[in-house]
Amino acid sequence: MVRRKRSEVLVDDYLRRIAARELVEGDTLPTESELCRLYGVGRSAVREALQALAAKGFVKVRQGSGCTVAPRVEWNQLDPAYLRVSHNGDLLSHLVEAREILEPAIAAIAAYRASPVHVQRLRELAEELEQVGGADPGRHAAVDMAFHEALARATGNPVLVSIHASIAGLGRRSRVATAAVPGAVERAVFWHRHVVDAVAGGDPDAVRDAMRMHMRQVRTEIHRVGAAMPDQVPSSGKVKGAQCPPTR
Repeated sequence: MVRRKRSEVLVDDYLRRIAARELVEGDTLPTESELCRLYGVGRSAVREALQALAAKGFVKVRQGSGCTVAPRVEWNQLDPAYLRVSHNGDLLSHLVEAREILEPAIAAIAAYRASPVHVQRLRELAEELEQVGGADPGRHAAVDMAFHEALARATGNPVLVSIHASIAGLGRRSRVATAAVPGAVERAVFWHRHVVDAVAGGDPDAVRDAMRMHMRQVRTEIHRVGAAMPDQVPSSGKVKGAQCPPTR
């Protein structure tokens, strides 16, 4: 096991407390000496932790007046350490809403621009998704994320690739959880195959609708594992040549 730095333990603890709203914007953190005593660490570890929290936008360090929790709008809620320790239903809700807007647009552009190499990669990943099934939720999540990354790369737009990458890690936990929903993997495979076929056929309308239906599936299954979500983005509910497999 890799031994974690003492400063990282302090960072994770404060990120967890901020995510859980035990600390809110404007709250004052203990002094350096108090943190040293509470965590049993030296001043260098405390300063390193506070600098890390400040760099992530979660605290403000003011010389002579200590540290306070920063305004929420300044938090980097895509920070990997924050995502690792937070269990934020609102964040998951915002993620699904963002994906409902972004993923169909990416898929439609990919239908215009994907090369045969891109299409082959998408087919391979869709097949791997089916082979993995629901036996290994972690592997299922990794392959699903790789599929959507490959779709973003097929647009040929580096800005879209970067935007997609910035939110991809947010969805790993929900992908692992929803893989346990009965029929979820089969439905995911169904829609991924329709996405690939529509991209291969150069049909942006079909792929946009297929992705909208897949996102509707994702939202429904997140509901089933207990996450509270806002109203879904409207979609036509129709996909050329496709009928959604039944919800079990």
